[in-house]
Order: sequence, then C-alpha cells, then structure tokens
Amino acid sequence: MISVAMLRTHYPHWGEYTAFNSFIQHFDPRRFKVSMNQVPMGDYWFPDIPLLKKYAAKKIKQQAPPAYKLNDLMAEISLYVQCKFNRVDVVHYIDAEHSLGFLPRWSKKSRFPRNRNTPKIVAMFHQPPALLEQLIDIEIVKQVDRVLVVSPTQADYFSRYIPREQISVILLGVASDHFTPSPEKNSTGEKGSGKLKCLGGGVWLRDYDSLFKTAEMLLAVPQIEFHLVSPGVDLPKRPQWENLIYHDAIPDAKLLGLYRDCDVLFLPLLDATANTFLLEGSACGLPLVTTDLASTRAYFPGEEAILVRDNDPAAFAGALTDLLQNPGKRSHMAEAARARALQLSWERIVKEYEKLYEVL
Repeated sequence: MISVAMLRTHYPHWGEYTAFNSFIQHFDPRRFKVSMNQVPMGDYWFPDIPLLKKYAAKKIKQQAPPAYKLNDLMAEISLYVQCKFNRVDVVHYIDAEHSLGFLPRWSKKSRFPRNRNTPKIVAMFHQPPALLEQLIDIEIVKQVDRVLVVSPTQADYFSRYIPREQISVILLGVASDHFTPSPEKNSTGEKGSGKLKCLGGGVWLRDYDSLFKTAEMLLAVPQIEFHLVSPGVDLPKRPQWENLIYHDAIPDAKLLGLYRDCDVLFLPLLDATANTFLLEGSACGLPLVTTDLASTRAYFPGEEAILVRDNDPAAFAGALTDLLQNPGKRSHMAEAARARALQLSWERIVKEYEKLYEVL
C-alpha cells in the first residue's frame, strides 16, 4: 500500500466535478491510500499573533515564490506534521505554483520515523512557460523528486533546469462520467432549434477581444448565439448585443445543462496548458473551436477540434458559419470530441499517476 498526501489550492469558483475535485475516487484502494489537503488562497488561516505573522511574512517574502501566502505556510506545516507522525510515501503538490515553498527543505533536514524513507515529493505545475518564469522559484523546484506537468511545452521549459528524467508529462483528466452528452440531441447532434449555440467563457488567459470581434462579425447571422459563462468575475467588457447571452456564477447542475444545450465550445485563448472548459465541453460531445497552440494540439489532435492560428476573428467566424451550415460535420466532430474525452477520463489518467508513484 502506497500512502499519498496531496495538497491543492481551493478555487471557490470550481464546481464539484471540475478538474481535481472528483479524481481521488478513481485510485485503486487496494494499492493506494490517498488523502487530500485543501488550502484556501490568502492569509486568514495563520494565527493572529502580530509578531509571529510579521516574522512569517518576512520569511515568505525572502524565501518563497510570489503566489505563496501565509495559508500555504500553514498547510505545509500541517503536511510536515502529517509526514512526521504518519506513514506518507509520496507528497503530491497539485498546484505547486501556489503552495510549494518550504517542505522540500524541511524534509531534507528531518527524520520521519513512521516512513521507510523520506517521503518523495511530486510538484505539479499548470501554468504556461511565460507565466512560470514569474511564478516559481526554480531553486525550490530543483529540490523535489519529480516535476509533473500537464503539457509538453512545460516539460521543455523545465528541462532547461532539471534533468529530463525527473520530469513527467501527464495530461489533465476530465470527469467524463459526469460530463456527458445530452440524451435529447438527435443523430445530427442538435435539438432542432435551427440555431448554433456557442458556449464560451471563463477568465484565465481568455481572449475576449477576439471572441467579441467574432460575435460582432456574426451579428448578421441571427442563428448563431454566444453563451458566455463568467465564474463570479467581471469580464473585461460586456457588449450588450442580441447574440450575446451571459451566465454568471451558475451552479454545477446548470453548467452541465448549458454544456448539453449548446452545440459548439468556442474558446479563443491567449495561452494555455490544460483547459478544463475545453475538456468538459469535449466530454459533453461539443465540437471545439479554439486557438491553435502546442497545448491544444496535444489535447485535441484529431477531428474533434478546429484550431485557429493567431485568434483571427474572421477565421473563427468562418469556422462557426461552416458548422452552422454543416450539421453532419458537427455531428462527426461531436462524436470525436466525446471519444477523445473518454481517452482523457480520470479513470484512465489516474492510472498514470499510480504508475508514477510506484516508480518513485
């Protein structure tokens, strides 16, 4: 039995089935004992002792990466105690950009009497290379046993500092048992409305400028609608055009219904590694129209996606118009999207984590 202690940042806008919120259930309980420690962003977990808080904040500023907060320090202290007094074989940082700070140094200097060896540390990163440069302290990262990334472009970045054999690439999974296609759609993948409902939204690394330019170009095509989901965060601008419908801070059930009710997942991106919105849309059988990036090619290399270079609004508009006029193509892409999501289901992807833990 391998004991794994995970640490992840809590994102309040994530739904119950988003990304890592539902993947633990897929580990083999006969071989793995997995615990999940969640840490909210911010500082309010730390004891309200002014001198102690001032000292800790100073140490963080001197020795931790920019996104690291007092809450992260408390979480690492708790994780250290867990390793000290319980058997822990692997410590897995789910969001290492936020939460990886002091534990690698502490573990090198400590004895763990309940463990056969010092726990192995896996640090998982999600941000693209351009942002990693700003978010991480590479000297801290060098102290972990394995760097885990969700896109090949990240592996290329880390290999400049860390031996390639210490870097693993495992694509992000999706809860394909929850995110499923609508049973009401007919064989052409539509509900007979005569419209093409395009679902988009989110905040992080989205190119709303291209999205709105595309929507403006298609104002003369009333059959094409754009449904935009905003997770409780104001969009940079919100044109009030008749083909734009906004959905703010919607609950899980409504989000699933929205995926199922729409016909296309339309998501121009500024950059990306993995993208949960694309994965969930794919699992719901939506054809994907998004930006041509190395990461989107890695996740969607087949006929499930139309990838547009440089976020060209005219090319996006042309692709959406083509899908409106060709329900057969849309149906074929929908089947390919669902098939790709099944390949990336958590049930399959978790097996890759299990293999990694076993070889550490």
